Amino acid sequence: MKDFIVLKLIDFFSFFYRVMGVNYPVMRKILQIKLLMDRRKVPAILVNNKNDNRENTFNTALLTYGIIGIFFMILIFLPVPLFFKMNLIIAMIIFMVAMTMVSDCSTALLDTKDKSVLLSKPIDAKTVNAAKITHIIINLLTITFIMAGPLLIVGALVQGPLFAVILFFELLLVSGFILFFTTFLYFFILLFFDGDKLKDIINYCQIILSLAITIVYQFVGRIFNFMDLNTGFVFKWWLYLLPSAWFAAPFSLLLENRLQSHLIYLSLMGLLIPILLLIIYFKVAVTYFEKSLHKLDQVAARKRKTAENRAVKSKKLLNYIIPNSSENVFCRFSQNMISSERNLKLRLFPNLGLAAFLPIIMLVNPLIGKDSQHEVLSDIAQGPFYLVIYITVLILSTSILTINSSEKYQGAWLYKALPVESPGVILRGALLGFVLKYLIPVYLFVCLLFAIPYGISLLPHALLIFLNMLLLIILLFRLSPKKLPFSKDFQNAQNIKFEVVLGSFAFCGISAALHYALKDVYLGLFIYMITILFIVVNSWKTSANIAWKDVL
Repeated sequence: MKDFIVLKLIDFFSFFYRVMGVNYPVMRKILQIKLLMDRRKVPAILVNNKNDNRENTFNTALLTYGIIGIFFMILIFLPVPLFFKMNLIIAMIIFMVAMTMVSDCSTALLDTKDKSVLLSKPIDAKTVNAAKITHIIINLLTITFIMAGPLLIVGALVQGPLFAVILFFELLLVSGFILFFTTFLYFFILLFFDGDKLKDIINYCQIILSLAITIVYQFVGRIFNFMDLNTGFVFKWWLYLLPSAWFAAPFSLLLENRLQSHLIYLSLMGLLIPILLLIIYFKVAVTYFEKSLHKLDQVAARKRKTAENRAVKSKKLLNYIIPNSSENVFCRFSQNMISSERNLKLRLFPNLGLAAFLPIIMLVNPLIGKDSQHEVLSDIAQGPFYLVIYITVLILSTSILTINSSEKYQGAWLYKALPVESPGVILRGALLGFVLKYLIPVYLFVCLLFAIPYGISLLPHALLIFLNMLLLIILLFRLSPKKLPFSKDFQNAQNIKFEVVLGSFAFCGISAALHYALKDVYLGLFIYMITILFIVVNSWKTSANIAWKDVL
């Protein structure tokens, strides 16, 4: 079994474990197994990365964290007061590390299986708990220092060695603060809700992390445009409420020699509060938190009743939209599957979030430097910025290919056991369910945002773009290999092929070009719209003609 470097480092502190009554050799072996298992799981940020070598996936995740750290490093060159930029950097580090802890390290915090297995052996609870806490601390410090590594190195060169020393100890305090915050969050949720709600929140944090990394990438080249570099720092009382301000104050206090009372108080808060929280964590919180973990296997009856009521209302609405009873059933089936599968949502929702917000991000550059909100809205309304919505169309349309995968793919045999003559009914019903519940709401959200500057004049353009989106979805549905919904596992499912993305990009580009050419010719726009509608209706009518032999 692989002997990790971190274990050799911990060996130097084995004396403290033995003093606390921990069976160190056994704890070390448990910890070694936990670290090995960490390298066999796929982190949230690489959930869409197809790689059969899990060791390489783990290393790629660490490299990704380091790349995120390069963005933090860039901020050190901002020509603003040190307190201001360190406040910003540490706030982002806290956010990213906390999200990563919740998304990727929740298993370590919430694991209840190790006790049920290990405590049945001649292993005492103190040794098991020591292995668990040490494992959590290793994960936390690894993520923190890899993300802050580029900043630590470059900061020492730019600001001097004292900067690196301060940052090193600040990162230790930040890690302690995040550990207490994460545990308190889990404990608070389990105090009032069941374990299923906690699993949902962890899933949402994974989705937010995946989406945040993508959006942060879009702002890397624009960060200086958002900064008013001529603004001086003015202290406000509410800075005492910001943890990032506590950890940023020592940099200004020691490196810039600004011996101001508020910086001294903030520095003391950044030192004393994390230490106090860690004492509370190890002395009090861990005991109560471990006792509350039994709720992880509980599912509230109220939640089941709410889901049943929601399903009844959804069924009544879909009966009007989809008169075909078979397609109606598979429509609701696909919606229920996506709603209940956390791994599928983890792969799907970041793309939906990107489709919702990327068009808005694309408008950032043209709007920078405007003096007033009225001027911004006026400039948008005078140009065809609504064509950016085709980016949403591209992302939403290609996302339909993700519904072939499921963590419950073994149940796909049920399709052929049903009295269904053509699999086209299954495929079309699942596609309708996905489009109605997820794609259309995201599209409407984007259109509502663009309606703010354009008003009612956006309506024909939004309708034409929507028809083009439906046409692209139908084309992808008809031209892609026919796979039954939720019938493939995530590891063996194929990623979206390059030619599919390229073809979809070409379709959106041509559609946007035609739209732009006809934007002022209302008769031509109307004819274009009717033509697309005619093609959509006829293509959809013939799309169900699929035989079982054509299904993969």
